[in-house]
Amino acid sequence: MFTLSPILQKSKSKRLTVTLVSAAQTGYLYATTKSPQKAEFRMALRKYDPIVNQHVMFYETKLPVWRRQIKRAIERRHARATGDRMQELIQRVTKGSRARPAAKFNKGGQPTMPNKVGSFA
Repeated sequence: MFTLSPILQKSKSKRLTVTLVSAAQTGYLYATTKSPQKAEFRMALRKYDPIVNQHVMFYETKLPVWRRQIKRAIERRHARATGDRMQELIQRVTKGSRARPAAKFNKGGQPTMPNKVGSFA
């Protein structure tokens, strides 16, 4: 049987997924897509909210933090598997906290001890 990898099964659509939250603050939400050209504009639609049993305004909100983390993880996994956008990942790692300044090491490569004030001499 012919199967495709998860990367090949994904949609190639450039449309952005957005979440619409009810203005009635019932917690009910809709998920829809919009054009990337309209990404900077906040979407507002009048839709039916079954909790209050009437039509109310729904406003676009940001994705929850855990959804953004999942999206970033998927993008990283795709980049590692295909080599796509690898330079961006390398730049992030070298600029991040993993890069140690050379001043904290002596000539032998061993960390120096801090002086009484707490800074490295």
